[in-house]
Amino acid sequence: MKRTIIEIETAQRRRKQKRAEIVKAEKVKRRQRRAAERKARPKMPLSKKLGACGVIAVAVLLFGMGGYRNIELTIEKAETEQVYEQKLAEKARLEKELTTVNDPEYVEQEARERFHLLKDGEILYVAPEEEPDTSQ
Repeated sequence: MKRTIIEIETAQRRRKQKRAEIVKAEKVKRRQRRAAERKARPKMPLSKKLGACGVIAVAVLLFGMGGYRNIELTIEKAETEQVYEQKLAEKARLEKELTTVNDPEYVEQEARERFHLLKDGEILYVAPEEEPDTSQ
């Protein structure tokens, strides 16, 4: 029997190559097995797929509409609050005006200015209106 002497580096390289080939072959076998399992699985009928898609579409639509309605209500609330603030300001202004209207001095002043009323013994002088100078 003849013995051959092999270098250690060469032997290590051959072993690495054999291991790589084995790993590669195992990966190929695994892929083939998975592909066969996928083919063997029963497929979902088209009607079930369409039904599932329909349910998902309806759910998305309902949630979308709810979100849209929420945004609408938020905008409406902001507008209503703005109108409310305006009405409060107007109410405060009118209450202040009411206190001045109830004042006797204010009533007398308005009677004199608007209706040209006079006290007993007073005389009203009305000056003629000046005509604009058109001689230029």
